[in-house]
Amino acid sequence: MPEQSRFENVDVTASLEAIMKQNTGFYQSDLEIDKEIIAKAAASPHREDKTLLWFCRPSGTHCFRERDVFLKDTAPHNTWRFYMEQTSDRVLAYAIELTGKERGKIKGNLYELDYAKHYERVKEKELPADTVKLIYEHGERVQEAGRYFDGTPDPQLGKFEHFEALPNDPDALQAILQEERRSREQLSPGDFKAHIAALRDGLIETEARRIVREMKRHDTPNSPNKTHFMSELSPAFMRLAGTKDTDRLFSMLPYKTLSFSKIEGRHGTYALIDKGENRDREIRKPRPSIRAQLKADKAKTAPKKAVAKTKNHDMEV
Repeated sequence: MPEQSRFENVDVTASLEAIMKQNTGFYQSDLEIDKEIIAKAAASPHREDKTLLWFCRPSGTHCFRERDVFLKDTAPHNTWRFYMEQTSDRVLAYAIELTGKERGKIKGNLYELDYAKHYERVKEKELPADTVKLIYEHGERVQEAGRYFDGTPDPQLGKFEHFEALPNDPDALQAILQEERRSREQLSPGDFKAHIAALRDGLIETEARRIVREMKRHDTPNSPNKTHFMSELSPAFMRLAGTKDTDRLFSMLPYKTLSFSKIEGRHGTYALIDKGENRDREIRKPRPSIRAQLKADKAKTAPKKAVAKTKNHDMEV
């Protein structure tokens, strides 16, 4: 797997939207909820509100404060673990550090996460949080985590605003968050446009590998007339893919008799191969795009220049 990268001083919401469009075919409106969370965090005076964890999957997105993900039995913690433990979804995960606003845009740094490895850290380092703090417009109240509350106004403290879990060992939580921050800072700066192109490549390759696995799974032809092996192209993939993407998918699948077709009486598009086709194959190695080849050739032939300091500009989305 390629090394992760960091992307500094980006337009946070525009960048997340660009990432989402490489993976999330359904419930893209989840990002509107994330934008509200990000805007509220950007306006908060508290430093721990400024670091968030975000991920997108084929059907939706989620955004949480980093601190909450490491607190056992909280909704953010359970959700962050769920998609590794209970699904095989392709998950794209990032840490977000909010740094301010510029011309109305929320700016910050994005750090690419290896979701599987990050999941293991969360599972290993989770901290108990046996109390919650209820925050009202005129004060706060602390109670046991399992005790019921419904968010109604308090006679003395006024309107209920939100709640947060409190770690049993606040110092241990701060140590975890500092370690995570130091780890992120070691990531190399990345080119965001190149990153988006790589995510699109990954979307197509992931779908190709899934179809190959599906073709191998059946012992006998599974088409309606039992003459072909078939696998439906993922509906989430088809929501995102253009003609060039499906052409590239076709070229990566290792079958001589391959066709993409509709099937009468069924929704969706299917990959079909003859029942005599050799299914004991892996995907073909994806060909680099023409743009990538030209860029590589240019890098080889370009004269070396003295290194100069440059300003990072966020991607126009």
